[in-house]
This record gives sequence, C-alpha cells and structure tokens, in this order.
Amino acid sequence: MTDFFKDKVIAITGGSDGIGKALLDILLLMGAKVATCSRNQDKLYRLQIQYSTLPLHTVVADVSNYEDCRNFIESTIKAFGGIDILINNAGISMRSLLKDAEIDVIKKVMDTNFYGTVNCTKLALNSIIERKGTIVGISSIAGYRGLPGRSGYSASKFAVNGWLESIRTELMD
Repeated sequence: MTDFFKDKVIAITGGSDGIGKALLDILLLMGAKVATCSRNQDKLYRLQIQYSTLPLHTVVADVSNYEDCRNFIESTIKAFGGIDILINNAGISMRSLLKDAEIDVIKKVMDTNFYGTVNCTKLALNSIIERKGTIVGISSIAGYRGLPGRSGYSASKFAVNGWLESIRTELMD
C-alpha cells in the first residue's frame, strides 16, 4: 500500500455516512490525519470511539451554515496544523418533478451541495495553497446530465462542477 496519504491532513465534509465514511475509514488506515464534520453528533461520537487510537478530529457542522464551516476548518487547522486535502463530500438529494417541488427544498439542496462546497473551500484555501494541497469535489452523473425528477440536485452538482473547474484554472501554476 502507498505511503502517499501518511501524515497528510485530510478534511472530509459529511464523513459520518456513505462515501464520506468509506473515505474516512480507508484514509485513517492509510495513515492520514482525518477531520470530518456532520450534522449527526451521535454518528460522530461513534466514529471517535471506533477510531480512538487514530488521529481523527470531528466537528458537528451543517455545511450550509458558513459559521459551522468556519468552526470546522479553523478547528481542523488548529488540531493538525493545516489542511493538505479537502474533500467536499457533504450533500443531500431530492426527488421531485419541478411542478411538484418546493422552492425551499431546492434552496436547501443548493445551500448544502453548492454553498457548502464554496464555504469550506474558501475557508480552507489559504492552508491548501500554502501546503500545495488538493481540493476534491464529490459529484454525480447528475452534474453532467440533467436527470428528470432531480432538477434541484442536478443544478447543485452542475454548479459544483463549474465552480471547481474555475478554481482549478485559477490555481494552476
């Protein structure tokens, strides 16, 4: 197994479930120092128990809330000295034809999936640049092809993809 991730500081949003938890599990076992945030305090507590001997930092945060993101990123930098890799994973979905969709639900999907990525990336950017790190965005086929009944979700993932592509170009050296 590679040593690439050994001692790297990796911040994962939405690390208490699904893809985020799978990443957290493997990265800790590969020697990374991992920070994660989730809205679910109980799941974060269980992670702390499960990985009590490994370098894991957890923070209760809703990525749609800028101050929660600030707390997550700043406490991660304080705990581990910086951030090498930010994995923007936190996200929510929706299934509804537009004619049946509630605007508040679409807004919440955008706030979480797109603005959550914006919030955490902006807050971590200086540390990532300083450490010549990496920004990752977990997306979906729905971010490349609009799917029926998934208009809000597709829009949020299209936005993430376009925004991260712009940043990648800005940060090329």
